[in-house]
Amino acid sequence: MTGMMKSLVTRGIKKGRQLALWNYIFNCDWDIMASTTKAREQGFESFEDGERMFSQILPEMAETRMFPPL
Repeated sequence: MTGMMKSLVTRGIKKGRQLALWNYIFNCDWDIMASTTKAREQGFESFEDGERMFSQILPEMAETRMFPPL
């Protein structure tokens, strides 16, 4: 078991100590979408352009019948 997993198991995530944070995260009334593509294209680490990635992956998934054809 890795150090992080062992830490999570032994602490039991402090049963509810972070409940307010999780309530906020899962009960938001709005969605947040952000693109870091331009920043990454200028030299910030490696990146994957989401639009290009999905335009390649979705047809492949449709061909393997993971969902109906597009």
